[in-house]
Amino acid sequence: MNSIEKRINKNLNNIKLPKFDLNNLEKKGYVYMEKKRKLPIMAAISTLCVICLLFIGGLYYNNNYKVTSKVGIDVNPSVELKINQKEKVLEVIANNEDGKKIISDMDLKGSDINVAVNALIGSMVKNGYITELANSILISVENNDNNKAETLRQEILNQINMENISIISQTVNEEKELTDLANQYNISLGKVKIIKQIMANNNLLTFDQLADLSINELNLILKDNENTTGSASQKAYIGEEKAKEIALNHANVTNINNYKIELDFDDVMVYEIEFKANNKEYDYEINALTGDIIEYEIDNNEVSNNNSNDNSSNNSNNNSSIITKDEAKQIALNHANVTNITNYEIELDDNKYEIEFKANNKEYDYEINATTGKIIKYSIDNNYKEPNPVISKDEAKQIALNHANVTNITNYEIELDDNKYEIEFNVNNKEYSYEINATTGKIIEYEIDTD
Repeated sequence: MNSIEKRINKNLNNIKLPKFDLNNLEKKGYVYMEKKRKLPIMAAISTLCVICLLFIGGLYYNNNYKVTSKVGIDVNPSVELKINQKEKVLEVIANNEDGKKIISDMDLKGSDINVAVNALIGSMVKNGYITELANSILISVENNDNNKAETLRQEILNQINMENISIISQTVNEEKELTDLANQYNISLGKVKIIKQIMANNNLLTFDQLADLSINELNLILKDNENTTGSASQKAYIGEEKAKEIALNHANVTNINNYKIELDFDDVMVYEIEFKANNKEYDYEINALTGDIIEYEIDNNEVSNNNSNDNSSNNSNNNSSIITKDEAKQIALNHANVTNITNYEIELDDNKYEIEFKANNKEYDYEINATTGKIIKYSIDNNYKEPNPVISKDEAKQIALNHANVTNITNYEIELDDNKYEIEFNVNNKEYSYEINATTGKIIEYEIDTD
């Protein structure tokens, strides 16, 4: 019996009711009814008891059974813990099949959140999901009170007892855009937020490209995140020294300067390498897993810095001394050592020919000085693949219209590029832009611009 109930019982025992002589009342002319009435004080006491019990019950429920925070743990296994006000685990949910393997037969209900987090991470290590090749973990904390979410994030981070791992930690809110993406791609809310952060830093990347990546790969791409501890492992890749060796051997140079290398993502994990040698600037993309050269560009730096001696640098495109388009085309094809090409485009701009074409599953880009015929720079993309759409243009159009929930449109345009449909149309005063995967039909991204 708690202190409140004891005080109520004590007060009830101390109440003394007055005695009434009914016969005496009748003699004095009073009339009374046979039905007995409850005294007001008894009703008040009963109401007070009910209020107290409801208060105590509500307090007990809020402290012990109400979900106040959610903690997500992502590696490739993805799990979510629901916890109460006392930071005790109420439920553990597996978000994917790997998550079920991690939970296995562990009963974490009632455990302290820090104990549960360490137990789950330990299970991930034991089952080979966290290794020296992929050592990154994502911890996401959700609470309606942002201050409490941040406090819990810091507490969990401080209590993780694991060495040689990299932890990305964050707080999240259940916003509609994030929730919709999480449901569409069947990933956690925390992973959605990290992907959106990466895309904000690199607008060339799409959600479709990043959704299937592991947390370790996302950690490597994320770079310089203030809430990341430790370094994401690169041991699964060939390494920076090997990538540098491949680039220098291909360029056939040894003495270089202004050397830079960075691990990044371009459909696959790549080493991006830049350096200068022999008055040329070199850019390489090398597959971080295989060592294959995906793309390279060599800038011959033909434009003179002495404008007084370079009469061609500011000449108009109508200069009669420039080489023809056919001559520029032949210079590019001879250099590339190809004959059968597709998707050929050429444009004269600022006294240089910009040429693009595809051949032998490679994409070529050239800039050629229109006066001298010398190659200013060129790039070769070895990773180019001819589009192989599964859905038609009409199907892609319908996907976009269904998503936009419109029918009558104007200024409609659609183009297939790099195995994705780029669609634009107008409705009333709004301009819609869509990118749709030509194989899966998934919406990669969309934008609505209101005039």
